Amino acid sequence: MLKRVDRSLLTNVWLSLFIVVGTLLLIGITPSSIQAQSGITSPAGGSTISGDVPIIGTAVIEPFQRYELYYKLEPSGDDAYIYFDGGTNQVTNGQLAIWRTANLAPGTYSIRLRVVKADGNYGEFFARDLVVSQNAGPTPTPTSSEPTPTSIPTTTFTPAPQPTPIVGQITQPQVEGDAPILAATATSGGLAVVITGTTGGISITTGENGGALLDAAGPTPQAVTTSFTRDLGEAVGLNRLRSFFVTGIRLSATLILGCVVLLAGKRLFGWLWTQYR
Repeated sequence: MLKRVDRSLLTNVWLSLFIVVGTLLLIGITPSSIQAQSGITSPAGGSTISGDVPIIGTAVIEPFQRYELYYKLEPSGDDAYIYFDGGTNQVTNGQLAIWRTANLAPGTYSIRLRVVKADGNYGEFFARDLVVSQNAGPTPTPTSSEPTPTSIPTTTFTPAPQPTPIVGQITQPQVEGDAPILAATATSGGLAVVITGTTGGISITTGENGGALLDAAGPTPQAVTTSFTRDLGEAVGLNRLRSFFVTGIRLSATLILGCVVLLAGKRLFGWLWTQYR
């Protein structure tokens, strides 16, 4: 008998909550009588306009905070509306604003009136399919009958080329890995370029007549070692493996926790079922 009373009480509580939630949703969705009085009466939808257009209508709501006017070029979404005017006083069948269309491209537009309450809620009203005709273009500039004077050409000054400075000696610093050193030395007989390293060097001398002499003081310098690049690649690979391992542990822990929660919920549901059955 006690289980039947508890079950009946639980049913009544759920029914009461359902009725309260449904009532609140209906109140939030259904427009109030005050909102229905607001709207735009001029220009009417489908009319053709141009220039400065007075916006006539009503913006009344309780508790009132402000009203806002927007326009957009069709077809486009609601996020394309552009604010152009508004007010903080209620208006009943009067002028809400002036819509200046002189700088707008010809086309079909829509106007939106938003009447905002003090709590932030609002009602929206529209005037659609407003055709903005071609506005008058800019005033033409008067032309003079006098001929336009011809401008006098000016001479362009070109600076003389600067002489190339003489390089005495350029020496590159020795880098790690026993890389060869390139040195250029200006001599009385021409330009001497020397490549040296731990295993030897090569000397190239340019004479006064443009000839070149090659002097190999030793074997060809060895290539720069790539051990640093190889060590860096191995370190990056180890970091990636460690990241994959940690990600796998996290996924496994998440799956195990989900299974535990599912089993606990199943047991709780079975216990509630046996109590109120």
